[in-house]
Amino acid sequence: MFGSKGEAANRFVEAVLCREPSRPIQFSVNVPVAVSLSQLKARLSSDIIGKNAGRIIMGLGLRELNHGGADGASVASLYGTVVNELVNKTQSRLFLLTIPSEMFPIAVPEVEFLNSSIREICAANENRLVLLDFAQFAETFREKQMERGKFGRSLFMENGEPTSLCCMLLALYLQDRLVEDLKEM
Repeated sequence: MFGSKGEAANRFVEAVLCREPSRPIQFSVNVPVAVSLSQLKARLSSDIIGKNAGRIIMGLGLRELNHGGADGASVASLYGTVVNELVNKTQSRLFLLTIPSEMFPIAVPEVEFLNSSIREICAANENRLVLLDFAQFAETFREKQMERGKFGRSLFMENGEPTSLCCMLLALYLQDRLVEDLKEM
C-alpha cells in the first residue's frame, strides 16, 4: 500500500499499535515486496488463506494499471477473482481499498473503472466485505486543502507518486476504520 517501500502500510501498523498496544497485527504479504495481482492470486493458498487472518486489507490493482499496461476491466476481473477465492476459502473479513485517481494521472478512467468495480464487489457481499473508499476520502481532503490556497499541501506528486502526507493520511484512515470495525464486532 502506497509508497515505494509500503510507507502507508507500515505507518498504519504503527498507528494501530499506538491506539491498541495489545492488539496483534501483521501482514501476510508485506507491501514492500513488489507482487503483482497475478502473483498474489497464485500465492493465495500459501501466503494468505492458510494464515487464518481475522481481517485482510486489500489495496491492489494500481501496479497492474501503472506498470503492467493492463486496463481497468482486466484488472477488475482479476481483482474480483482474488476476492471471490478469499471469500470462499477463508472466514476473514475483507477490506477493499479504492485508489485515488490522482495516483495514475495518465489513465484516470481506468482507475475510476477499477474503483467502481471494487464498490460493486463490496455491495454484492456486504456481510463479508467492507469498502474502504480512500479515493473519496482523499478527494474530500484535497478539496479542503484547495480552500487553503497556496498553503495547501498535495497528496501526490505530478507523476502520481504519493507524498509523505498521503501515506500518513492513508495510515490514519485505515487505523480509524479498523479500530471502528473492531469496536463494532
